[in-house]
Amino acid sequence: MSATLGHILRRAARSLWENLSLNAVAAGVIAAALLLGGAFWGAMSTLNDAVEVWERDVHLSAYFASGVDEARQRAVLAEVQAMPEVEAVTWVTATDARAYLEERVPDIQPILVELGEDAVPASLEITLRARYIGDETLSDFVTRLQRAEFEELDYGKEWVERLTAFLGLLKALGAALGTLLVMAAVFLVGNTMHLVTYARRAELETMKLVGATLQFIAAPFLIEGAVQGLIGALLAIGALSGLKAVLLGRIQELVPLGQAPLADGSLGLSTVLGLLTVGVLLGVVGCGSAVLRFWRQAP
Repeated sequence: MSATLGHILRRAARSLWENLSLNAVAAGVIAAALLLGGAFWGAMSTLNDAVEVWERDVHLSAYFASGVDEARQRAVLAEVQAMPEVEAVTWVTATDARAYLEERVPDIQPILVELGEDAVPASLEITLRARYIGDETLSDFVTRLQRAEFEELDYGKEWVERLTAFLGLLKALGAALGTLLVMAAVFLVGNTMHLVTYARRAELETMKLVGATLQFIAAPFLIEGAVQGLIGALLAIGALSGLKAVLLGRIQELVPLGQAPLADGSLGLSTVLGLLTVGVLLGVVGCGSAVLRFWRQAP
């Protein structure tokens, strides 16, 4: 048993060395497929986590109509605080809102003076409990929140819903892209290994004629495919880590991603193991298909 295993390993090592350029091409194909798939998956995971954070942070701004005095505003504040969906309410007076706006946009002060005291309305900033953020419960809450004292209710749920729908479309496209990448990688690796089996067809045909089994002939090639996949996966992991280091910081400057999956400075153990596993499987399946094709065609 050990002698047979040693023979298989020596054959695999010899084939790797003698067909170095072809093996490099196969490893490169696997690396490219994993890089594209991994980059797409990483972007989708990051955006999905960002949407979840934004959905949990949904809050409403209820703007008081002009003419509602502070006593009535306090009464409405107490009513809203008593609603079971509400986690927290912040009362922003017209004076506070005006001061905040002037601090953030200094050039706007002359415009506010011209518009008068009612230019910036008082408001209630309402944060909801997590279990009440669903579409139906949120719509029901907004309906019950309507009051004559409020001139406008504003909440950013619509754009989160659009982004979620867009992500659903991207996931469908990603599944199709991933399937095409896997098929292309298996096809290219299989064709590359077919060249290797063709170059050694005389030796392999002789082995088959003298009674060698398919498993005995295929074993070195499967090991070769596993090595190709492992090298390709390592190359893809290195490239993805580099892309993450370069791009993630710039993306986070534009969009607050919350607890993004790559934000901790590493790909994560599950991602690395997943890429290694998929890479090895691609190499093994590609090489296995090439050997099976040779076995069926050989006399």
